Amino acid sequence: MTINVTVLGCGSSSGVPAIGNNWGNCDPKNSKNRRLRSSILIETKGLRILVDATPDLRQQLLNSKVKHLDAVFITHCHADHINGIDDFRFLNVIMEKDINLFATREVIDTIRQRFSYVFEKLLPQANGFYYKPCLIPNEINNKFSLGPLEIICFQQDHGFCETTGFRIDDFAYSPDVVNLNKNALSKLRNLKLWIVDCLTLKPHKTHAHLEKVIEWMHELKPKKTVLTHMNYDIDYKYISSILPKNCFAAYDGMRLSVK
Repeated sequence: MTINVTVLGCGSSSGVPAIGNNWGNCDPKNSKNRRLRSSILIETKGLRILVDATPDLRQQLLNSKVKHLDAVFITHCHADHINGIDDFRFLNVIMEKDINLFATREVIDTIRQRFSYVFEKLLPQANGFYYKPCLIPNEINNKFSLGPLEIICFQQDHGFCETTGFRIDDFAYSPDVVNLNKNALSKLRNLKLWIVDCLTLKPHKTHAHLEKVIEWMHELKPKKTVLTHMNYDIDYKYISSILPKNCFAAYDGMRLSVK
């Protein structure tokens, strides 16, 4: 199986630069330091899957020329991961159908509270006109199927809440995580590609930092690790100069392939 992954955004909740033109330690002259909020696009077995709906979703879909999706996976309900949800309306219009959303019951319930209209059917008098985004909720647990794919999901410690990590074949995505329990670690072994949260260079209450990611790498031994969800304290050139072998910093638009 070949899995193609596009990094649509690899920034933290503030993005880089943050409001106020705050670049922190990042060199504004390096385009790889300009980061939208974290999200990826997965393409495999003829399916196109978006993970998370960031506030930058419109720009991300334009950048990657996306005109259809087969599914949306949501990792958790922090604003930088779901507040782009209204932009699905324009995909509904192009595709002329509702979009399947996959998430835990807790995430679906929270979306229903905040954006109740996205799970409501169009009124009959609309005659198929998408006047709002329309998503179909699909509750997930430990594993689920999407067409020919089997997706393994696992819960991750995000400090004050949990997030969902996803594994498809030899690829896994672990955004917004500060600790991994035994169950999560068991799902992350024998990977060819692991994209993982690395917010800062120093310890943080809710996100992994570089030293912790390197410890995980030594334990799990993925063939290739890519760091995402980096804030404005992580300069692309600098972190690239100190990373161990087979570990790389993501950048917006980065394309990766797993075979």
